[in-house]
Amino acid sequence: MKESKKDLTRRELLANLGPGVAVLGMLGLLNESIAEGALDLSSLGRDSLDSMRKHFLLEKNLAYLNNGSLGPCPSHVLQRTLESWKELETNPVSQGYGPFIKKMEEVRAKAAAFLGCGVDELAITSCTTESMNMVAQGLELQSGDHVLTTDHEHAGGAECWRYYARHRGVIIDQVNLPSPSAAEEIVELFRKAMTPKTRAISASHVTYTTGLRLPIPLLSELARSKGCTLVVDGAQGPGGLQVKVKELGCDTYATSAHKWMLAPKGTGLLYISRDAQKRITPMALERGYQTYTGAVGTRNIPTILGLGFAMDFLNAIGLKRIEDHCLSLRRQLFGSLQEIESIKVVSPELEELASPLVSVSLPDGVQNSTVAANLQSKHGVVVKVLSGPVRNGLRISTHVYNTRDDVERLCAGLRREIG
Repeated sequence: MKESKKDLTRRELLANLGPGVAVLGMLGLLNESIAEGALDLSSLGRDSLDSMRKHFLLEKNLAYLNNGSLGPCPSHVLQRTLESWKELETNPVSQGYGPFIKKMEEVRAKAAAFLGCGVDELAITSCTTESMNMVAQGLELQSGDHVLTTDHEHAGGAECWRYYARHRGVIIDQVNLPSPSAAEEIVELFRKAMTPKTRAISASHVTYTTGLRLPIPLLSELARSKGCTLVVDGAQGPGGLQVKVKELGCDTYATSAHKWMLAPKGTGLLYISRDAQKRITPMALERGYQTYTGAVGTRNIPTILGLGFAMDFLNAIGLKRIEDHCLSLRRQLFGSLQEIESIKVVSPELEELASPLVSVSLPDGVQNSTVAANLQSKHGVVVKVLSGPVRNGLRISTHVYNTRDDVERLCAGLRREIG
């Protein structure tokens, strides 16, 4: 017998009514799930970090250990973002080209403070990839110019250089990053790989593969001594680690706010130092670094405002507290994984090179994708499947909503699945 609509769940009914109605209905469901009252941000600084899970919409009993791919938005951030979106739609032109322009600029100023730079050095983008593309386009590299990078770069930070290699005759040189490594050893590898025609060094602040934190201040000194530009892919940095770009000394820094900054999906930041702006002139920033100009066009206003709410959330907890928490879980994780004889921890042990990401290589005959699927379906644990430089790998990344129990559940699940 055909199921009647009265027997359908609200979600199923909304789906049957068509995409437009369904979207509006799901927004209503979301509002219901987070409308428990406005969060007093001042209380976050006093709350135990072990209690932060309650501020997220993660599935019950799910140990989400893949923040390095996408971070969950706090429910408070979602609520404030939806409220802004609704306000925008009451009069799109008057709101969007009026007070909301000012609000987006306030977010940009907040982001500049978050990264420790001037507002005139900070642009809001959609992600790390867009930011890296803007830097590469703005450098205007020519045939025969060299770019020095590593074998552990994410495609989002590497494809921009490959484009110039294919279409402009730019030459890409590569450093093979050993693991584990000492900071001085890493810098020396870069030094030896440079040529008189090296115009840019492009490297990750934290590699997405092993969580290796590169010694960016030392690489900045090297780049300056050779008269070239240091471009940093910072997708895995701010939010989990305290990042002040002036202290790093790099020329540019690109990051995705929807990872460790826990902001709405499709938000990112791009820093270009004042000195570097003389030689890096992206088309999208031709009219300035403001959130709305004739060069950048109409923006995703609600998510940009949501980025501001996410920074408020993190700042209220305390950036140092968050970093300390993440690295504490990292130490627990690193030690526990080393006790599992059948896997190899490929992340650095040295504290100065460590980050909240830890990766392992699984033994031959054990498929990483199968293990990851079983961890989620059987044990309620989400991790990332790795390929490329990390052979048959899994990556684990923790944030403020994770606890020691999450780490213990992961390790117990690995022992069950691998032995």
